[in-house]
Amino acid sequence: MTLPALFIAAVSGLASALLFAGLVLQSGTAFGLALAAPIPVAIASLGWGSLAGLVAALTSGLAIYLLSGSVSSGLLLVIAMTGPIALAGHLAGLARPAANADAAASAPLGRSPAPAPLDWYPLDRVFLAIVLSVVAACIFLGWYLGYDPTELQPLIVAGLGQGGSDLGGASQDQIQEIARLVIAMVPFVQPAVLVVTLVAGLYLGALVVRISGRLPRPRDDVPTAGRLPQVALFIFAAGLAGSFVGGTIGLIADVVAGGFGAALSLVGLASVHKRTRGRPGRGLVLFTSYAAILLLSFPIALFLLIGIYETWKRRPRAAGPPPIPRA
Repeated sequence: MTLPALFIAAVSGLASALLFAGLVLQSGTAFGLALAAPIPVAIASLGWGSLAGLVAALTSGLAIYLLSGSVSSGLLLVIAMTGPIALAGHLAGLARPAANADAAASAPLGRSPAPAPLDWYPLDRVFLAIVLSVVAACIFLGWYLGYDPTELQPLIVAGLGQGGSDLGGASQDQIQEIARLVIAMVPFVQPAVLVVTLVAGLYLGALVVRISGRLPRPRDDVPTAGRLPQVALFIFAAGLAGSFVGGTIGLIADVVAGGFGAALSLVGLASVHKRTRGRPGRGLVLFTSYAAILLLSFPIALFLLIGIYETWKRRPRAAGPPPIPRA
């Protein structure tokens, strides 16, 4: 790693830590800024190499630890956000010689050969790696932090009781029921939010690096390539089935179902982008789709079903030689 690349990696890690610091210090605008924390690490990994991404991820965690004095806060940032995005950036930089590389690289006598074409690491597998890393991170952090729904319920009940006027007149039984619903949703929502955050962070990081001219990977057609391997359907189904078991196994299954459910919903949204290309009213359809998700939430189930269908109907990818890391 060159000295400029090391400097960029360190600065990217510090920028990620500063974006996340508000959440640790309980700032009012913390949540929105924390969601942007993976972007600097994605920029370092995609533009300056895998080692730069790793250094940026570790720097972010160290900076949060020095700022807050909390080991848990540093681990949370690295394991849940900057570590997975550095891994995604590393995978996105993998490539192998294309099947027709020898023929394409040959040139007539007296001319320099053309650059050998490369097959880049498939975007769907990068997507799958993000989801798996999020699921693993949520399970590890739940164990490390001692996630216990029975201990959380009194805290949520107290918070709801002191909430706005809408809940001020609610009975204690109603508040207890709302608290149970909130606790039941946490294992689903947390990995879902992380999956969306990391996918968006990787996309925005790639956009910045491409504008700067440092991204070696050709531009992917995200609406077409934004899929998941078919194995994701079986993992999602196992998570849904396990969520009815209860206990620790049920909590783990909830995390799996939440992470893969969000990923399949993104596949459904990508399919809508692809199918509406070149058609009149495309902007209105996309605006209505996203507005319905943000305002009503439940329409996400429709995109989940579309994502399941798109994933089920795709053909398995043919095997090839192993990828080689970029220089």
